[in-house]
Amino acid sequence: MMRRNDGCTILHAAVIGKCYSLAIGISESYPDLAGKRNEKGKTALHLLAAKPESFRSGSAYTLRGLGMKSLIPLLILRTIIYCCIPVLYKESQPVNSAEEPSNSASIHKLSRRSSFANYILGFPWLKEIDDARQSHAVAVMLAEKLIRREDWSHYVHTEFKVLEGSQFGISSEKKNRMPDPLIQATRLGIIEVVQEILSVYPEAAYTFDGKGRNILQIAVEEEKWFLYDYLMTSGTNMDRMLSAIDHEGNSIIHLAAHQESPPSTPPGVLEMMWEVLWFKRVQYDSYPYLWHLQNSDGKTAKQVFETNHASLREKAEETVRALANTVLIVSVLIATINFAAIFTVPGGFDQTTGEAIFLKNRRWEFSLLMFYLAGGLFSSLFTMGTLLVIIFLRFETEDFYVSLPCYYVINIISIFYSAVLAIVACCQALIVQKVVITDFRPLVVLFFIYGLMALVLMETSYVIFDYAYHLIRYCLCYRGQES
Repeated sequence: MMRRNDGCTILHAAVIGKCYSLAIGISESYPDLAGKRNEKGKTALHLLAAKPESFRSGSAYTLRGLGMKSLIPLLILRTIIYCCIPVLYKESQPVNSAEEPSNSASIHKLSRRSSFANYILGFPWLKEIDDARQSHAVAVMLAEKLIRREDWSHYVHTEFKVLEGSQFGISSEKKNRMPDPLIQATRLGIIEVVQEILSVYPEAAYTFDGKGRNILQIAVEEEKWFLYDYLMTSGTNMDRMLSAIDHEGNSIIHLAAHQESPPSTPPGVLEMMWEVLWFKRVQYDSYPYLWHLQNSDGKTAKQVFETNHASLREKAEETVRALANTVLIVSVLIATINFAAIFTVPGGFDQTTGEAIFLKNRRWEFSLLMFYLAGGLFSSLFTMGTLLVIIFLRFETEDFYVSLPCYYVINIISIFYSAVLAIVACCQALIVQKVVITDFRPLVVLFFIYGLMALVLMETSYVIFDYAYHLIRYCLCYRGQES
C-alpha cells in the first residue's frame, strides 16, 4: 500500500480530510490499514481522537456547551432540533464469512426521509444542523471500527514495580512507548471515544501518560467536567485511580488546583467561582489523607491552589466590586423613582379627606399600582443592602465557593424584579388614568415585557445560574471518601 512521505496511508488521509464515510469504506476494504502508523507513530485512530469538533461532545450542540457563545435561547433551540433529527446512517451486518473482509460490515443510509422533512431541513440554518448530526454519527461509527482493530497491547503495560516504603507509596508504571489515543481523547474531552475504548478494552483505563498520570487525573487537570462524571460512575477501579500519584508527587487534588478554566467561563469573578468549585469537588471526592499530602515541591494541594490563583483572585475582587458599584447606582435610581411615585400618585388627593382620588372610583387598579411601586421599592432596597455587603466584604478563597455566588444570584433576581415592577407600574399608571383602554392589549404588552426581560436575564446571567445548579447538584450528590 502506497504511503506519503510522512508515512500516512490513504486511511490517514481520509481521516485528516474528515471524509469519515470514505474512511469506513477504506478500513473495510483494507483492514490492515487500521494498524498502520505514520512516521510519528500515529494510527488513523490517533488522528480521529485529535478532532473533538467531529463529535457531538466537542460541538455546540450540547447543553453543556451553552455559554460558549451568545444568544443562549437560540443555542437551546439548535440543540433541541439537533436531538430531534434522526440519524440517516447505520452499520449493516456482514453477509459473508470472516474470510472475506471486503464484504464485512459497512454503513449505509436508512430509508429516505419524507419530502416535507427534506424540504424543511433544506433551509441553510437547518441544513447546517442536519449535516452536523449526520457527520457526528459517522465519526462515532468510524471510531468504533478503528478502536476494535487497534492493538492495545502497545499502550497497556501490566508489569510494574511497587516502591515499598517510598515517600508516596505508589506503583511506578512503565512509560508508554507510543502515543495513546485514549490519553489524547481524554485531554480533549471526547467522551464518545473514551466510552467506546473503555467498553472494548476496560484495562486501557489504567494507562498512564509520560508524567505518570491516569485518565482520571488527566480529566481533572484539563477540567473536563462531564468526562470526570462519567469516569467516576463507569465502574472502573476508582480507588486506585483516585489515590494515584504522578511522577512529580502530585495527587489528583494537586492537579485540580491548576488553573485551566473552561472556554465558556468569562474571566474574572465567575472564573474564580468555577475554579474553587472544581477544586472543592475533586477534594471531597478524594481520600482525606490526600488533602494534606505534599508533592515533590513540598506543597499541599491547598497551597498550590492559592499560589496558582493569587492573581485571578485579585482580578476577581476588582471585578466584583466594580460590578457591585454599577448595579448599586442602578438600584438607587430605581428606588428613587418608585419612592417618588408612591407619594405623587396619579389623579392627586381629595382636599377634604386627604385620600387619593382614584382610590374611590378605581380602587382595584389603584391598589395594583401601589403594589407594583411598593414591590419595586422593596426589591431595590434589598438589592442595595446585599450590594453593600459585597462592597465591604473582605474576600477569602472560601467566599467564592458559596457565599459570593449566593449574593450574586440574589442580586440578579432582585434587580430583575425591581426593573420589571417599575416598568409594569408605569403601564398600570396609564391604565389608572385611562390613557390606555383596559382590555387584552395591556396584558400583551405586560407579557412581552416579562418575556423580553427574561431573555435578557438568561443571556447575561446563564453562567452564574449554571454554577448554582452544579453547586447544588454536587452538594446533594456528595458522598465523600473514608480515610
